[in-house]
Amino acid sequence: MHQFLNIKKSTRISADFWNVTRDAGLFDLVVAGLGDGRHRVLADGHEFVNMASYSYLGLDTHPRLVQAAAEALLSEGSLNTSSSRRTMRFGVLRDAEIALSELFDVEAVTVNSCATAAWTSLPLVASGLFTDDVPPLMVFDKSAHFCLNAMKPNVADEAEITTIPHNDIDALEDLCKRHRQVAYVGDGVYSIGGQAPMPELLRLQEKYGLFLLLDEAHGISTVGQRGRGVVLEAMGGINDRTLIITSLNKGFGASGGAIFLGRRGSQMRFDTALRSAGPLMWSQRINTAGLGALLASAELHASAELTELQDRLQANIALFDSLVETPERGDGLPIRFVQVGSEEATVALSQDLLRAGFSAPPVFFPIVGRGRAGLRLMLRANMTAVEIKEFCELLTTLRRREPAAADAGV
Repeated sequence: MHQFLNIKKSTRISADFWNVTRDAGLFDLVVAGLGDGRHRVLADGHEFVNMASYSYLGLDTHPRLVQAAAEALLSEGSLNTSSSRRTMRFGVLRDAEIALSELFDVEAVTVNSCATAAWTSLPLVASGLFTDDVPPLMVFDKSAHFCLNAMKPNVADEAEITTIPHNDIDALEDLCKRHRQVAYVGDGVYSIGGQAPMPELLRLQEKYGLFLLLDEAHGISTVGQRGRGVVLEAMGGINDRTLIITSLNKGFGASGGAIFLGRRGSQMRFDTALRSAGPLMWSQRINTAGLGALLASAELHASAELTELQDRLQANIALFDSLVETPERGDGLPIRFVQVGSEEATVALSQDLLRAGFSAPPVFFPIVGRGRAGLRLMLRANMTAVEIKEFCELLTTLRRREPAAADAGV
């Protein structure tokens, strides 16, 4: 028991985090949207800028996406098909998957979330169906997203599992030398900052046939030609030894998630997923409005407007990096982690920022290691330079006043 999961233990460990953030007024804020990542607390009318929004390009409030969502819903006259997609599917679902496949030059299938994409994909890879019918050694990066790690019990019923330190290429190569088939499970862009070492992973893929299953929830749209993200940009195009899962409601600005099963026209993989992967066999799909938004976003991604938004995001990232030093400085990605040290100092800092008009929620154990608490920040294309400068100045001033931060060596 508890070889891969221990819900009771993890619940007890995380209880302090949730209780502290709730009691500090930093958790479960009920807000009204003012658009563009600016919100108002319904209880007291307090307004703030959201510094932890995943809408990296601001597309979730883009007029074309909002209009397309409404039009798709009205056109179909139903929010859902309310039946398995194996039996029937709205034309808008077919059109959305074709558009996504064409945009990224992959064989794409959609699901209702990135977590569902992980649930769909990992057991298939572990079974050996994509690795010459040989179940691979499933190697999880220690920092792989929770939605990947949570699938370990299911994966373990199909293949042997091991976990290696974060981005440890030497450990991974050693396993490749000793096992006939190896599949590496990690993130393209990690949710606390940083990215996969793609050149090294591709070297191992070329040398040993390493299979890659990577979560690109934070990479898609933000970087790369047509917003193809860190992994596809490094590869130049997907190959048969790679499977990518992603979110469509972060940078992409629509709804749900997707699996890039391989090259366009990978009918065998598409059929296998549709017929054998649990969530795809049931009624797990994006609703009609979300599909309409997906179509509009795919069209925008193929236009010059995407480059303009990416350039604006890069300018905001560079501005932030010029004012606040973090380990991620200069990586061109939108996630920044500002380590504070103690949990108490982090909560106090987050409270002060919220009072001053910026929501920067605290992150601490078990999400990060003990004594490494801090703020996870997400930069967006639709932030203004004034907002970024004001936030950075405030952050710097407050951290200088916080003795606990100094004691932590920050």
